[in-house]
Amino acid sequence: MGRVTKLLASWATPGRQAYDSLMELDTAASTVEVTDNGITLRWSNGDRSRFNSLWLRDNCPSGGDKRKDLRTFSVVDLDPDLSVVDAYRNDEGDLEVAFSDGHISVFDFDWLRDHSYEPYDRRNRIAHKEHFRAGAVLETIPMPEQGTEGHLELLTSINIWGVAIVEGVPLDVAGSEALAALIGNVRETDFGRLFDIVVEPDPCEVSQTELAVDPHTEDPYRYSPSGCSFLHCVESVTGGDSLFVDGFAIAEDLRDDDPDAFDLLCEIAVPFIYERNKSVDRGQDVHLVANAPIISLDRDHEICGIRFHERSMAPLDVDPALMDRYYRALISFARMANDPSRTVQLQLQPGQAIVYDNQRVLHGRSAYTLNGGRRHFRLGTIDRDQFHSRLRRLREDHGRPGVSESLPQGSVA
Repeated sequence: MGRVTKLLASWATPGRQAYDSLMELDTAASTVEVTDNGITLRWSNGDRSRFNSLWLRDNCPSGGDKRKDLRTFSVVDLDPDLSVVDAYRNDEGDLEVAFSDGHISVFDFDWLRDHSYEPYDRRNRIAHKEHFRAGAVLETIPMPEQGTEGHLELLTSINIWGVAIVEGVPLDVAGSEALAALIGNVRETDFGRLFDIVVEPDPCEVSQTELAVDPHTEDPYRYSPSGCSFLHCVESVTGGDSLFVDGFAIAEDLRDDDPDAFDLLCEIAVPFIYERNKSVDRGQDVHLVANAPIISLDRDHEICGIRFHERSMAPLDVDPALMDRYYRALISFARMANDPSRTVQLQLQPGQAIVYDNQRVLHGRSAYTLNGGRRHFRLGTIDRDQFHSRLRRLREDHGRPGVSESLPQGSVA
């Protein structure tokens, strides 16, 4: 049957209700067949799942719970020549598997289907994504309480669309901290826990000026960039609109339109750098360097991460034979990232915050003039695994599907 996606809103207007992404897999096995290297289950809808003898013995429930790291069985004890001698449905409706070493394992059929490693089953578990372009109305969610349906709605929207607006966030630091806690633990960096973005007389980066900021992802010069970020508006002025671009949509379009450019941006790691040789009020001295591709793919060749920050890209050290081709690919990506037809532009008001997947969504800002006013945003970042962990736990707590979804791991150098 595969994944079923329940559509609650159009692609361009997420609205208050986000998509529910779920897995509906047939878990009624019609036949169980013992093979030379394990078993084959035929499901009632015609699908087939093959399970290796060693895999089955390694995952026997009697060996302890792998989810909690409470293992009493080790692969050291596996017989490399182990085989299945019998397999059948028992009186309780579970699958019993007898091995050549005399051990008998009991498996739940639902568990086996959830963990089938057939390529089509793995693809069915890939999390659903929706792309956005200019004109999209981003979902706006009132500041939720921890553990509520609103909390789950917020993280679901970020997971599917890559971005969501939160309103009613208290303006003080405690408000920013409370927002961050909905996603995960704040990542403390050389900028501290939270970074106040205001115009500085002696700026150390462009965000501390009135200049425009081109669309980019944060922290490309770190081995593991921030996974999820938020910008909390404390004070605003006319201008300085926030800009958001769907990096996954760019990558997908590039794969369709120019496969060679897409492959180059996936395969070639390029250097990103950030150096500050002295400590400043809002940051320590650093010299950060990371090499990574602009587009990251998972093992199923699905796009799982974007790392793009032109101002932080060090001089390229690409193979001379590929330099021309690489620059053409880079130019194509950069032009798409700066294309107004791809850009959602909005002006946040005090008490609003925008939360976004930093390894998918590029963000920037239009230029502005203070004219005696003050523009103050507070930036916080959270690791990607924290965000995904919280999403899974909320799905479990609220009995929602998708706990076993394969979420995009992002761009890791």
